[in-house]
Amino acid sequence: MKTTKAFIAFLAILLCLSMLAGCVPEEESPEQTTTATPERDETSGEDTTNPGSSEEDTTQPEPEGPGDVASKPSINFDKTLQIGNDGAVVTATGLAYQISGHKSVSDGVFQMNQGLKVKFDGTFADEFNRITLCFVSSAPLNCTVTYKQNGKTVQDVFYLEAGTQTFCALTKGYLAGQKATELSEITFDTCEEKNADFALCDVKTEVYEVFAQDVYYIQNDAYKLGVRLSWGGGICYLKDLNNKIGGIDNLINQADTGRLVQQSYYGTYANGEYANGDYNGTPWPYNPVQGGDVHGNASRIIDIVVGEASLYIKAQPQDWGHDGKLTISYMENLYVLEENYVRVDNRFVDFSGWEHRYASQELPAFYTLSYFGEFSCYTGSKPWQDQPLTTAKNLNFWGEAQYHDDCTFRMRFSNTETWCAWTNGTRNYGIGLYTPNVDTFLAGRHAYNGSKKAEDGATNYVAPLCMLKLVSFEPIEYSYMMTTGSLEQIRSTFKANKDFATNESLHKNYISDRIEDEGAKISMDILNFDSQISCQKLKPTNNTTVSFSEQENAALFNVAAASDPHVSIDYTTSSPILNAQDYTTIKITYMIPASNKYSSYSGELFLCTGATMNAEGGKSIRTQFKADGQYHTVEIKVSDLAFWSGNINQIRFDYFDACADGDVMYVKSIELAK
Repeated sequence: MKTTKAFIAFLAILLCLSMLAGCVPEEESPEQTTTATPERDETSGEDTTNPGSSEEDTTQPEPEGPGDVASKPSINFDKTLQIGNDGAVVTATGLAYQISGHKSVSDGVFQMNQGLKVKFDGTFADEFNRITLCFVSSAPLNCTVTYKQNGKTVQDVFYLEAGTQTFCALTKGYLAGQKATELSEITFDTCEEKNADFALCDVKTEVYEVFAQDVYYIQNDAYKLGVRLSWGGGICYLKDLNNKIGGIDNLINQADTGRLVQQSYYGTYANGEYANGDYNGTPWPYNPVQGGDVHGNASRIIDIVVGEASLYIKAQPQDWGHDGKLTISYMENLYVLEENYVRVDNRFVDFSGWEHRYASQELPAFYTLSYFGEFSCYTGSKPWQDQPLTTAKNLNFWGEAQYHDDCTFRMRFSNTETWCAWTNGTRNYGIGLYTPNVDTFLAGRHAYNGSKKAEDGATNYVAPLCMLKLVSFEPIEYSYMMTTGSLEQIRSTFKANKDFATNESLHKNYISDRIEDEGAKISMDILNFDSQISCQKLKPTNNTTVSFSEQENAALFNVAAASDPHVSIDYTTSSPILNAQDYTTIKITYMIPASNKYSSYSGELFLCTGATMNAEGGKSIRTQFKADGQYHTVEIKVSDLAFWSGNINQIRFDYFDACADGDVMYVKSIELAK
């Protein structure tokens, strides 16, 4: 596994190059102004004064009612089924269907493994473009819905979360105004190789309002927000209705599918089932991107719900490095316009079932106008006390390794003021982004020319980052906020609403990338791994993932590949510096589950002291571990070792000499004892 810094550099180079493919920057001075037509989408060239209007459809769907906020569809439904011996089923609403392929029936649910089939006999013959499933399942599922469109049989695949669920999906061709007919059957399969208890309690079809134009807008007195439906509902337009600077209409760069303000995540590389993508000859990992892929293929809209100054979007994203390959995942977005800011609630679920790696996730990816050339954020240890900001006036292209350190802004442990802003320094106006509970900002400028055009190849970028591992079927949920104005106004708005979200989900399957507080003095002679933050002292240096186990209240070492797995601890960050002569013994409190492949293990500690900074042969000591599911403390005497002298620089812990993929060890503490 790469170190955090190395991976962020690698990610930045590849990501930004991919996002910029095919973009040719236009020359424009910072103060040059071009008056944009306020109600026109410059990318599509379509008149969007009323984005829901066309010859076929003259109105956008009305909100549910004054003050109603759009939300994910949810129906309280009766779970009672009447099940006949011949597989005939009648739901509480009177819907009748025939079922086959189940293993057994008990207490009104079907025990299924693969291929449970539901057939309808002419019930859904009429036109529809949206389907709703009400169901109960003990496991995540995929389902294949069979219907006809333009006289041809179509099979449409969807993914369902476990639980008591309402699932709504728009059919293929929805945005083009196509209708389906004759819903004839649905086949359900488990996403994992295990049985599931399942009941299909209701099915509804309907002709749903079609958004004839590509960009859908919501508006209040402060902002007009636009999302591009053909690009997965990513934010392509934000207008500050109170902005007095001429020539600025849209604050968001929308030059291609990789720009916008949008969700983006990074998962596994080639794993036997998943084949790497490619960008410029470089292997590319599993990368669901809301807007689309590097070839310009658009992500798919799954559902839309309109509210009062709000919008709910569900999308199936493309895989960035592939050509037209939809991912096995869904992204959900709730956009809400408040009095003086925009709130966005994001949700992502991966249904692949693959084992992913830790990666720096963009939360979100954010692209704005080149005109806003100065980047500001707070990097200190006294959050929300109006302390001086860190401002970079001439950031370079974030994707070039030589500029990586200049473009990376790491948060300190105690810093909760995790917002940033791009502004025009001479006019003291810009746009701010606040994502609570992130660790790092990666920011930079590409082809800076001061342009005010949203379609320009020149752009400024920032991504709030956390080191997260995607876990299939476990949602990642987080919220962020955008606002505009002077730097002081932006900070004031964020401060007044600093507790609007906790983003606790970002600290699951997580490795901290934060740095010590200014002036902090932390002695590392006793390391207790009782929190996410404390586990960041453990660096997974080879074939290992390290995470915090809430269940065991301990660090969890997981063997990613059974070849010399190890972690390391950098003791040079200790304050005070530790000297080997003050310590006689190393104590490790650990537990190895009996379910591991081996019943006992041996490990090795490489001791780097004095002039030795990294692991060297001949400067190590071995120990034995028990794999019995109980906690033990092993004491390793080091005072008699000739090379145990001088300052303690590093200890590399090769915790299993021989092991199997997936073996684990829990470590509660590592203590240097006197």
